[in-house]
Amino acid sequence: MKSLKRFKVIKTFDSIADRYILANHVLSFWQDVCWRKSMFNLISENLKEKDLFIDVATGTGENFKYCHSDFRLKIGLDPARKMLEIAKRRFEDVQFIEGLAETLPFKEETADLITVSFGVRNFEDRSKAFIELHRVLKRGGTLGILEFFPMENGSFINKAAAIYIYDILPYLGGAITGNFSAYKYLSKSIKNFILPDIMKIELQKSGFDLVTVKRLFPNVYIFIAKKS
Repeated sequence: MKSLKRFKVIKTFDSIADRYILANHVLSFWQDVCWRKSMFNLISENLKEKDLFIDVATGTGENFKYCHSDFRLKIGLDPARKMLEIAKRRFEDVQFIEGLAETLPFKEETADLITVSFGVRNFEDRSKAFIELHRVLKRGGTLGILEFFPMENGSFINKAAAIYIYDILPYLGGAITGNFSAYKYLSKSIKNFILPDIMKIELQKSGFDLVTVKRLFPNVYIFIAKKS
C-alpha cells in the first residue's frame, strides 16, 4: 500500500507541474504567498547558522523565493521529476535532487534549516521522515513546517472553508490544470490527515523541541521546531 501511495503522489504532482504555482496562488487567493512569508519570518527569529538549507518536498522550489537568508548552500529535494525540472529553471543558485523524506541523502547533523511546505501529509512514512529530518539537522538547527489540516470544529468560518476545500477546490484546481483527479486527491489528503495536536506529539517523539505553533487560516498551521 505504501509503495502505491508513493507512486500516486509522484504521478499526481508530475501531472500538474506546469501549472502548479499558478493553481496554488489562485486557489488560495494568493494567501499561499503570505503563509510562506509568515513561516520564514518565524524561522528568521530562530535561525543561528546559515550554512546549509534543505527544502524537503520542494516541488517547484517555491520556498526558495521567500527565504532571503544568505545560506552557503541551498538544496531542494523531491521525488517528482517534472516538478524538479521546473524548479531547476526557476532557481539556478539552488541544487535540486530527486529523493524522499524517509531516506534523506545527507550526513548526520549537516543542515542548519529544513523546511517542508504542504508536503508532510504526502509522506509515505511520516514517523520515519521525522526521524530523518531530525538526524540531518544540526544541534540547534531549525525545522519549519507549513501544512493543511482537517477542520477541527463546526464554526461558520470552518464550515465555509471545509466546503471550499473539500467540494469546490477540486473542480477549480481541475479547471486550472486540466487534471480534476489530482485535485480530488489533494483535497482528500487534507480531509484524511491528522490533527495539529497529533503532529505536535509526533514531532516531540522524534526528538524535536517545539518553538512555535501558529494557526494562519482555519486549517493552515506553521510549526517551528528545534533540534536540541
